[in-house]
Amino acid sequence: MAKQNHLLQIDYVRLVGGGREVNFNPDLSIVQGEIATGKSTLLRLMRGFLGALPKSMPPEVNYVSAITGQVHTGAAEWLISRPRVTTPTAKVDIVGANSAYRLPAVKNDGTADKTYSQWLLEQIGLPVVDVPTSRSRPESSEYVPVTINDWLNYSMVPGAEIDNMVFGHRDPFRNIKRRYVFEIAFGLYDTEMARLQAELKDVESRINFLSQQSAAFDRLMRGTMLGDRRELEARLTTLREEAAELESEAYDTANGLHTSLGTESLRDTVIRLEDSCGTLTEEKDAVERQLGDLEQLRIQLHSQVVKLSRAIVAEDNLLDFDFIVCPRCGQDLPSAHEQDHDHCRLCTQPLTDQSDRRAALIKEQGRVQAQISEISEVQGFRQAELAAIEQALAQRQAELEAAVAELDFRTRAFVSSRGDELSERSARRARNVEEQARIQEYLEILARRSSIMDDARSLQDLKDSITADLAGRDNSSVAEDNLDALEERFEEYLAQLEPPQIGGAGLGVKIDKRNFLPIVGGRSFDEISSQGMQVLVNIAYSLAVHTVCIDRGLPMAGLLVLDGISSNTGREGWDARREDNAFRLLAEMAERYRDKLQIIAIDNDAPKFLEEKVVLRLSADDRLIRIAS
Repeated sequence: MAKQNHLLQIDYVRLVGGGREVNFNPDLSIVQGEIATGKSTLLRLMRGFLGALPKSMPPEVNYVSAITGQVHTGAAEWLISRPRVTTPTAKVDIVGANSAYRLPAVKNDGTADKTYSQWLLEQIGLPVVDVPTSRSRPESSEYVPVTINDWLNYSMVPGAEIDNMVFGHRDPFRNIKRRYVFEIAFGLYDTEMARLQAELKDVESRINFLSQQSAAFDRLMRGTMLGDRRELEARLTTLREEAAELESEAYDTANGLHTSLGTESLRDTVIRLEDSCGTLTEEKDAVERQLGDLEQLRIQLHSQVVKLSRAIVAEDNLLDFDFIVCPRCGQDLPSAHEQDHDHCRLCTQPLTDQSDRRAALIKEQGRVQAQISEISEVQGFRQAELAAIEQALAQRQAELEAAVAELDFRTRAFVSSRGDELSERSARRARNVEEQARIQEYLEILARRSSIMDDARSLQDLKDSITADLAGRDNSSVAEDNLDALEERFEEYLAQLEPPQIGGAGLGVKIDKRNFLPIVGGRSFDEISSQGMQVLVNIAYSLAVHTVCIDRGLPMAGLLVLDGISSNTGREGWDARREDNAFRLLAEMAERYRDKLQIIAIDNDAPKFLEEKVVLRLSADDRLIRIAS
């Protein structure tokens, strides 16, 4: 069957490590048990399963490592595993038919687009709204989000609150959000209007910031050059023209310097001598490299002559040796009459004419020595050439030093005679450059201020547009109809519970428009002295809130958990009848709003006529969290 958009239905909850799984009916489910068996703990763990984990849990909860379960939100079905930790890194695993998520349980740590709370709000179809923390001064207060925990205050009524609070109204921090949730649900606080108000607050703060900046700038620059942009631009143009004139004068002075000093030919001589010294230095380096190469070749050839001499000497001396033992391996060689006289006894190669080989070695030795002589002659030529180059280079360098010294002397004389003029020109140019840079900075500041004013005008236009949108939104008549329907439904349900009369004839049921708390018999909830009566008012009021929201399509999670229905009531007479009336009312509404509203009742006992709705029975021997012995 199709689910309503705002439905939040729990199919089952499993306490991992606690040995317990609870399956709930889609309409009415009853959890019963003796005192101190874990009934209230179950409600708190269910709240932690859907929102933030409550603090100060009983010690046995430490055995629970995670809370898993299956829920319906709208038309979707989800398997959820929520770890029983509140660290910022804790993640909630969510698996659906076609998607899966792993979201931060507490707050967004930057690795996910949203938190578990934000995801659940979207799935249930509840508004994601930011509201001001101060109701009296919303324009200057901070804005905070209305989270799933704030909506769960209307869905889960603990036994410790059912006989003294209405959705936690006695807690100052919870009461702020309680009122906001009521206003959002019943149209008193338009979500679009809330968004526009938050945007308007942001725009106004930005406008104020820009106005303060502009005012501070005006106070600081009043009476200075920054007060007139046109004056700054005119001054910058004048400075640029003066800089151009100074550069032209410097160029003319540089060009006329050599003419006035008579050093034009001297400058040409210096340039010519520098080029000549460079050429001679290159030639010197080239000759030195050639001499180095020749010396290396001469050394190599001399080494070759030595080797040839050794070969000739060995040829003469080794021919008279007749080996009888191999000089390599030490074995006996064949005797003289056993050897082959045509082959060497050592290398076994054919013997040649020894005289021809010796002559060839002597010839090669002579050729190499002749080549060494030629190299020595070339070295002599190159050394003479190097000496000539070094002499010419020394002469050119001496001439260059003399010319440079003369040019330097004449230039210093010129600077000395016109030092004041040159110093003044240099100072003028430095001042010009510095003032140009300063005016450029002033103009950039003015440009930023102009941009700030443009932003302020754009923001003012946006503010006017938002203000017009806010003025055009008026949902007061719709909200009044919703409140009238809630009063009527509340009176209807309370009458079915047959409460005792308070104050006079009739129930006198109303909703206080100042704080949205129920009034019965002219008395506010806090003025009702009977805690049993407060329980009946809480049951009727919370049930009326949910059913009116369903009938009118208003946002409210389709889940209502009531703990301690029989609190502060007797077991005899009218008290027993009123307790039965409460369960009959819950059963009737659960059946009428089946698949739109899931009701879970937690109490010490369940009436006999609703035995089939009991999903969990707890006792001293079978507590909620089963701890293995």
